[in-house]
Amino acid sequence: MFAWFKYLLWLPLWLALSLVGCGGGEGGQESSDGRPTITTQPAAQTVNEGSSATFTVVAAGNATLSYQWTRGGVAIAGATSATYATPATGAADEGATFAVIVTNSLGSVTSQAASLHVTLMPRGTVAGEVRTTDGAVLQGATVTAGAVSATTNSAGRYTMSVPVGERVLVSFSATGHAGTQRPAAVTASSSTTVNAQLIPVGASQAVNVAAGGVVTVPSSTAQVTFPANALVREDGAASAASVTVAVTPIDPSLDVNRMPGDYTTMVGSTATPIESFGAISVDIRDAGGARYNLASGRSATIRIPLSTRTPSSSTPTSIPLFYYNESTGRWVQEGTATLRGTAPNQYYEGTVTHFSVWNADQVIETVYLNGCVRNAANQPVANALVATDGINYSGTSTATSAADGTFRVAVKRNSQLTVTALANNLLTNTLSATSGSSDSTLPSCLVLSETAASLNIRLTWGELPSDVDSHIYLPSGSHIYYGSTGSLLSPTFANLDVDDTTGYGPEVVTVSKLMVGTYRYFLRNYSGTFNPGMTASPVRVELNLNGAQRVFVPGSGEGTSNYYWHAFDLMVAADCSVTITPVNTWSASQPAQPTQPSTLTYCSAP
Repeated sequence: MFAWFKYLLWLPLWLALSLVGCGGGEGGQESSDGRPTITTQPAAQTVNEGSSATFTVVAAGNATLSYQWTRGGVAIAGATSATYATPATGAADEGATFAVIVTNSLGSVTSQAASLHVTLMPRGTVAGEVRTTDGAVLQGATVTAGAVSATTNSAGRYTMSVPVGERVLVSFSATGHAGTQRPAAVTASSSTTVNAQLIPVGASQAVNVAAGGVVTVPSSTAQVTFPANALVREDGAASAASVTVAVTPIDPSLDVNRMPGDYTTMVGSTATPIESFGAISVDIRDAGGARYNLASGRSATIRIPLSTRTPSSSTPTSIPLFYYNESTGRWVQEGTATLRGTAPNQYYEGTVTHFSVWNADQVIETVYLNGCVRNAANQPVANALVATDGINYSGTSTATSAADGTFRVAVKRNSQLTVTALANNLLTNTLSATSGSSDSTLPSCLVLSETAASLNIRLTWGELPSDVDSHIYLPSGSHIYYGSTGSLLSPTFANLDVDDTTGYGPEVVTVSKLMVGTYRYFLRNYSGTFNPGMTASPVRVELNLNGAQRVFVPGSGEGTSNYYWHAFDLMVAADCSVTITPVNTWSASQPAQPTQPSTLTYCSAP
């Protein structure tokens, strides 16, 4: 009896100890069988529209833990760590819920769902058009800014409402073309024009992931070499056996605007200008459209064709490599490249550990160019976007005019460049400038067009022929060219702003007030050389009119005796509506003047 009674006394204590030993994972304790437990649940987040929200979980378990985040119960591709950062948030993300499944070899547990609240920001309008580099309209191109997206219509145009910001990144993509991105200042008070020209993909080739391979762009030194087993899916999922690699060389010497971003890199906390000697875009996807990149610890070799307006005597033999960061819109230095090959087929070769757009760049030594923007009534123009374009280097920089119309923009020291400005979709004339070793001031102000009934024609070409000339006939019978440059402030209200005789251009014609009648624009191969001629140079004419942009390039028929290319005619009606007629004809002699109206008048927009 005594032994049995002692056993009864010890029973409650034994049961209590047993229960403690079998306890679950509540309060930060691991489960006794090693299955995962969550010690800190994901917390609800509130962020401003356009920002990213970050969710975090803390878990414990005896075996290695893995994570899979879900949104509304659906797994998020690539979200497989203890922390998940959303893409830029938009109105559609308001109220979304996020949870995470934590798993090890012994079991799994699902966290509580955390909600996301998005505070909407004031909005502004971004509009523009998307074309190819040869001027063709791109219908169906995708335009995105944060969480907002739009698709271009049959005219290549788009409009979308986006959160305001001093530096809104607008991205453009279209099938068969390399994507690009433009930063823009977006305000609630006005519409911001952001146009883009997309470069057709240079080469698209299947590559076996296990074997690796080489992708070369025809008629170019652009090339990418992949080692075996170097590519993985960016979202971490299992890789396909084969991927398609799209490689596109980017030539900034033809047009600096072909490059993504705005030619800036961060030096400490300061945005600093760079100049380019050529770039290459590499996009890798499988048949399902999933993006691929180099695996951790692997590398590939790239060749970037030498493309620059810089004289060959100043071309560096070794140069830093920069990649474009789509999240910040800045170029980031990483690695170096060496100049190889023989002119005119030289290229920069280097090694990279990931892919986006790679650029052979260098930070430039800058001085400040001071100037002012005024309207036709000589009043200051505030908040004008001032942009420079290098003549003897491939780079650009921007600034914004102050309340008194003045501006200060950083440019390459001891260089030649052009300066222009845009305000409320109205263009100024273009000034040519030469910077020195110290700060300087433009001799005259940039003059803003009186109305949207104005135009700007910009001619660029390659190194040869060295001299290609812009010519434009006016309805009055006047002929604007290097021998008669005109005036923007008095009849004819047309001017050859910039004349170039040493290759590349630009040559710029501005018309600040449109006459009723026909304008005829044509080019002359003043050098008289045809190796290459204007077609193969290649010549490119950009027409900016009413916030829209058209591009013209020569067609066949140049031969070795046709010195003149008639690009287009503009017919201006009394209400300032304009009909553009591409002509694209070659001749050995100067085109004829268009028929002049009986009475000369300037158009008036309703």
